[in-house]
Amino acid sequence: MKLSKKQGNIFMGILFLIAFIWILRRPVNSFPDSTGYLNMMINRTPGYPIFLKLIESIFGSNFETAVCFIQTVIGCFSIYFFIQKIRSVQLLNEFYCCCLSFALLLPFVFGIHVANNILTEAISYALYLIVVGNFIAFFISKNKKELYYALPILSLLLITRYQFIYLIPVALVMIFWINFKEKQWKTYRLIIILICCLPIATSLVDRTYHKIVHNHFVSTPWTGMNIITAAFYVSNAEDEAIFGDAAEKQFFQNTYQDLAKAHLNIHHLERNTHSKTEVYINEFANITMGPIFKNGNAVLDPSLSEDEKYIALEKMTKSMSTPLILDNFSEWTKLYIGNLIFGFGGIKFVFLYLIILLSSIIGILKYNTKIYKILLLLSMLFIGNLVLVSVGMHAIVRFTFYNDWVLFLTIFILLNSLNKKIYES
Repeated sequence: MKLSKKQGNIFMGILFLIAFIWILRRPVNSFPDSTGYLNMMINRTPGYPIFLKLIESIFGSNFETAVCFIQTVIGCFSIYFFIQKIRSVQLLNEFYCCCLSFALLLPFVFGIHVANNILTEAISYALYLIVVGNFIAFFISKNKKELYYALPILSLLLITRYQFIYLIPVALVMIFWINFKEKQWKTYRLIIILICCLPIATSLVDRTYHKIVHNHFVSTPWTGMNIITAAFYVSNAEDEAIFGDAAEKQFFQNTYQDLAKAHLNIHHLERNTHSKTEVYINEFANITMGPIFKNGNAVLDPSLSEDEKYIALEKMTKSMSTPLILDNFSEWTKLYIGNLIFGFGGIKFVFLYLIILLSSIIGILKYNTKIYKILLLLSMLFIGNLVLVSVGMHAIVRFTFYNDWVLFLTIFILLNSLNKKIYES
C-alpha cells in the first residue's frame, strides 16, 4: 500500500487526535513513587520533580489536567519527530511510517498509559524517542550535528532516569564504526570528549540540584537500595561474617531474619514455589521498601534528618552490596540471568534478539548497508537497556517498555526491503 507524505501526516494527525481524546478522558494516576516526585524528595532524580513543580506553579488547581495534557503533547511531538528522522533516512515507506507511529503510541493508550501517570516514564519515553531518532539519523547520514542535537536531550533524559546511561556506549560504538570505515578520528574528537564527559556533567547537575533543594551536595541516594535487594534475596545466614562494621552486621542480621520469616529469601521460599526469579520480580518492591528500608533506617543515628538518613543508607547499602554479591555470586548470577530472560519476554525472545544482533554484525561487516546499521542499533538499544536494568531492579514493563517498538520497526524494515525488491523485479 502506497501513501504520500501528506496522507501520512493526515493519518498521524487523526491518530494523535484520537489518542488525545482517549488519554484526557482517563483519570490521572498516582503511585507510591509519585509522592517522591511531587514532594521533590532527595531520593528522586531532579528532572521529573522540576517538570512537575513548573506545571504546578503555572496551573495551580488544574495541575492534574495540565500534567496529562502536557505529557501527551510532548509524547506526540516525540513520535512525530522520530517518524521524521525515519523519513529523512528513507528507512521506511509512508505506509510503514504510519504503522510505526501507531506502535509508538501504544504505551499512551494501552497497558501502562504513560501520559496519565505521575511517573518519570511519562516524559522519559518521549525524550528517549528524540535521542534515538537523532542516533538513527546520525548512523545513516554520518552528520555529526545529529549527535550534537542529541546531547542536551540525552542530558535531560539522564537526570530524569539514569538507566539510560547505556546510550553513551551505544553512541561511542556508532562513532567507532564510522571512523573504522572512514578513518576520520580527528573530526570526531570533540563529540567523543563531550559524550564521555556527559555522565560527569549530569552528575554535577544532580548534585547541584540536591544542594539547592536539600542542602546536600550528593548524587540521588537510591542506587544502593536497588542493587542490594537482589544481594539480600540470595544471601545466607553465614554472610553476616563478611561485615566488620557493627551497624552493617546488625542491619544484615535483622533484614535476613525478616526476609526468612516472610519467605522472601531463596533459602526460605514457600515449598510450592516454582520459580525463584518469579518471586523476586513479584516481591521486589516489598523486599526493598519492607525489611531492607525499615532495618536500614533502624541502625542509623536517630538524630539524623530524613534526608541525611537517605544519604547514610545509600552509603551503607553501596558498601555492603559488592561483598554480599561476591559471596553469593553463583546464585546472584542465576537470578540476574532469570531476571534478564523475563525482561526479554522469555527464552525464545532472547534467541530472537541475539540472532538479530549477530546477523546485523555479520551484515554490517560484509555489506555496511543502512538496514544492517539500523538493525544493529536497534538490537543494542533493546539488549543494552535490559542488561543494565536487570542488575539493580526487577525487569518489569515499567522499565522495559521503552523499546517495545523495536521489534515492530525491525519487522517493518524487513517488509519494506522486501516490497522494494518486489517492485524493482
